[in-house]
Amino acid sequence: MKISVLGAGSWGTTLACLLANNGHNVYLWEINEQAAQKLNEERVIPFIGGATIPKNVVISSDLNVVNETEAVLFVVPSHFLRSTVMSIKKLNIDLGKKLIISATKGIENETLLRVSQIIEEIYPETKNKIVALSGPSHAEEVSKQIPTVVTSASKNEELAIKVRDLFMNDYFRVYTQDDIVGVELGASLKNVFAVAGGIIDGLNFGDNTKAAIISRGLKELISLGVALGGKEKTFYGLSGVGDLMVTCFSKHSRNRNLGEMLAKGKTLEQAEKELKMVAEGVKTCKSAYQLGKNLNIELPIINQVYEVLFKNKDAKQAVYDLMTRTPKAE
Repeated sequence: MKISVLGAGSWGTTLACLLANNGHNVYLWEINEQAAQKLNEERVIPFIGGATIPKNVVISSDLNVVNETEAVLFVVPSHFLRSTVMSIKKLNIDLGKKLIISATKGIENETLLRVSQIIEEIYPETKNKIVALSGPSHAEEVSKQIPTVVTSASKNEELAIKVRDLFMNDYFRVYTQDDIVGVELGASLKNVFAVAGGIIDGLNFGDNTKAAIISRGLKELISLGVALGGKEKTFYGLSGVGDLMVTCFSKHSRNRNLGEMLAKGKTLEQAEKELKMVAEGVKTCKSAYQLGKNLNIELPIINQVYEVLFKNKDAKQAVYDLMTRTPKAE
């Protein structure tokens, strides 16, 4: 199959390589012409290095590559998704006739929409035809063909199976399910708790504290996720607790790394600049905070991360405030 991968960061390029290694013809789109040229010359996955980009991955800065393919995989940062889809629309490309896959994670700040909802808003003909690919998966490990397991989720079971078959191989296992709402929310919200996990590391706290963040973070994820239409059981799976664990613990997690830098005294601007890659948990935290307020749901960890990120609250004070909340039953 011919597949266009939109987004040439480490994850997008890694997935493009995986698909190429599975025998597909892949067009990898990078919005910046100079960056695309550099990637073409070096043929190495950006930021993480290591794996070589196969010859059957064509790198381009021309969005018309979408016209050449049967499937489109979105891996752009969530805050660039709307503008990317609008650019496709302006090219008069009919996305409704293509297999649409999203590996983009986030909740739009202004509208509080999930990724699939943004695409459906611009292309109504894609409603219930989008597949979300998500799970505990860092590019650094997938690019080295380290065994990884993810989820292919769609309201259309046939399309979820089709995406599973595109990606699955002996080191990348894919399960299917129908709760795209829960999978997209789990993929997005876990990044906020990863920032909290990084703060714990930056303050030199221990495993006890990290376990508390993960278990109580899962409680918040479920409370908000179910209120927004996800199924509770989804959050106990790969794109819920699985993704939450790997993102909170891993040295590869950009959101965890950002939280650690904040706890050590860097400003958000300094941390994001040093990180060089997009930490989706920052913008998602704004959306999650607002959703909690709109739905009147208690989200103490999310609220404290919000205070640290956007109100310059001291990280240690945020942990103290969590620990000294009014006693209650679990």
